[in-house]
Amino acid sequence: MSKEERPGREEILECQVMWEPDSKKNTQMDRFRAAVGAACGLALESYDDLYHWSVESYSDFWAEFWKFSGIVFSRVYDEVVDTSKGIADVPEWFKGSRLNYAENLLRHKENDRVALYIAREGKEEIVKVTFEELRQEVALFAAAMRKMGVKKGDRVVGYLPNSEHAVEAMLAAASIGAIWSSTSPDFGVNGVLDRFSQIQPKLIFSVEAVVYNGKEHNHMEKLQQVVKGLPDLKKVVVIPYVSSRENIDLSKIPNSVFLDDFLATGTSEQAPQLEFEQLPFSHPLFIMFSSGTTGAPKCMVHSAGGTLIQHLKEHLLHGNMTSSDILLCYTTEAPTSSPASWATIFLFLCIKGRFRPGTWAWPWKRGTRKERRSGERAASWCVLSRSLASPHTSGTMRTATSTGRRISPNSQVSGLMATTAESTPRPGASSCLAGVTAPSTPTGCGSAARKSITLYTLNGKKVEVAVKQIIAGKAVEQGGAFSNPETLDLYRDIPELQGF
Repeated sequence: MSKEERPGREEILECQVMWEPDSKKNTQMDRFRAAVGAACGLALESYDDLYHWSVESYSDFWAEFWKFSGIVFSRVYDEVVDTSKGIADVPEWFKGSRLNYAENLLRHKENDRVALYIAREGKEEIVKVTFEELRQEVALFAAAMRKMGVKKGDRVVGYLPNSEHAVEAMLAAASIGAIWSSTSPDFGVNGVLDRFSQIQPKLIFSVEAVVYNGKEHNHMEKLQQVVKGLPDLKKVVVIPYVSSRENIDLSKIPNSVFLDDFLATGTSEQAPQLEFEQLPFSHPLFIMFSSGTTGAPKCMVHSAGGTLIQHLKEHLLHGNMTSSDILLCYTTEAPTSSPASWATIFLFLCIKGRFRPGTWAWPWKRGTRKERRSGERAASWCVLSRSLASPHTSGTMRTATSTGRRISPNSQVSGLMATTAESTPRPGASSCLAGVTAPSTPTGCGSAARKSITLYTLNGKKVEVAVKQIIAGKAVEQGGAFSNPETLDLYRDIPELQGF
């Protein structure tokens, strides 16, 4: 193939730094780097030094992070990992240690601090759950599970939306040592059975209906068929999510019970207390599944210790999260690990909203750049837009992470967003959250901010060329071909992109 430049191809410019953090070095990553340097007698002058050390001496890296993160355990490990074994040998990590995932997530000492914010489609109110309330609910769930015979190693599943019930049931299962798995209510019967039939759950939690795109969708017929296809189920717990229990008929679902009645089975004269089974680091915690596009979905088991310490690393070091932060879960099923870093989860269920990504934690550059995470290979990252205010917290988004693909201004963010709880000025911070559909958009935002930031044609196809033209300062013709042409205004005259 000729190396000559193709006719008409635009010259690719060298990346230019648009902004970079100050040199105060007061992040948790910097504190960890200093702690490692002091403990190991190393001169780690930069993040790059820390990164290379974490790859070359990964056993020492994880040992130091275990101490730095403050993991709660009942028995310390005998060995971090046998470095003579390769990946194919599946070496055991933190051999000999004993801990509990749920205990680490529920250890917050400030009872009145909000642990969960829950926003639902069709509901104006943002529900708040404090850490004390969360512990009480988890104790109720766990006591009822134990009463019906759930024990270590049993599978408990949720056919649930992203809600407080999913978090509470998961944490209760983890406290016992049961293994949690879940699918969202938009899954069809076959999709659910393709997954859950492989793991033979003993207990399932489900809702009776969901609201999607402004319409109520009854869930009971699908649930009935799912239960019929899972012969090992001992109990079906139905959570009145849209309707009251008086309007829900359980007669066609065997071994079914409403959530309140289920929780009542574990209570006595005194409120149940949390008990945390002490388990090996490698004890199974979650079962997730592949997409199923090349055959039946494959089970992927995540260990309790591995999930805990990896999420702590992501949140504390790469997200620089503290107890004043809020983790926004824009997803069908929530990543439920932020309490491990004492942060608050914002469970967000806006169906059509999209976010305009922004970050201040690392230098901003045009195009895709490589961000190497400690102990990992390089990961693609792209930031092309302003930072934003967070919903309902008057804060500013400071970190957005994406699962496996670059983030661009006209893409839908998939993954986690960490926001500061206080309104700290950030470069280019906006006064409103662009891309969240009402009612989740804070009042005071312009009408354009209430629309999706993805541009579509009248027949529903995504448009990228017009967005690129607007960013480049060029005129866009045939605006009448777009279903939401006002979206283009969101990309007009972005200060950070001037001069490119």
